[in-house]
Amino acid sequence: MIDELVVEYLSLSDKMRKGYKNSLGIASQTWNETLSRIMPVVPEVFWVIYQKVAGTYRNIENQKFMDFVPGYRLIHIEELESEYHNLLQMLPLDDICESQIRTIMPLLADYSSCYICYVETNDNEETIFHYSLNDGLQKMHTSVELFFKTIIVFYNQDVFYLDGDGFLDYDFEKEGVIGAECNPGIDYWIE
Repeated sequence: MIDELVVEYLSLSDKMRKGYKNSLGIASQTWNETLSRIMPVVPEVFWVIYQKVAGTYRNIENQKFMDFVPGYRLIHIEELESEYHNLLQMLPLDDICESQIRTIMPLLADYSSCYICYVETNDNEETIFHYSLNDGLQKMHTSVELFFKTIIVFYNQDVFYLDGDGFLDYDFEKEGVIGAECNPGIDYWIE
């Protein structure tokens, strides 16, 4: 299921921004070793993504291809371990305990050290959280599938669009409304 959703996301993204998929590069030959150093059991979403593409470097030359979603890049496999350690240094232990988190791993990052993260809870739920210094950890999606389904809806309902300079942008109000419809009961979308 995740594989099909990632393929659909990549197709929609490349349709809107020709060349985006190619900008993600080819999968690194050592992606599995890199992920295994960070997490003993590599979650499916990381397998699916990093066996297809390498990701986006922080200092990507063509900034039009920076965004996986507006403002956030898919962390390049070669930068994933350092971003992981950066996130752990910033995360207060209280946030992790309060959110009942067993495993947290950044997937997307912005330039201000905010992250969209894969989270496995103590109840074995695989969810997606947002982390920022200002707001701490906030649940965004109750599953990895909902994360991708929501992004796909954002493409299909014109929440995401290209601005006048060709950069991926979004309609803030529409994102909140549609995000809440796709993710009922999640405070992140209604705050």
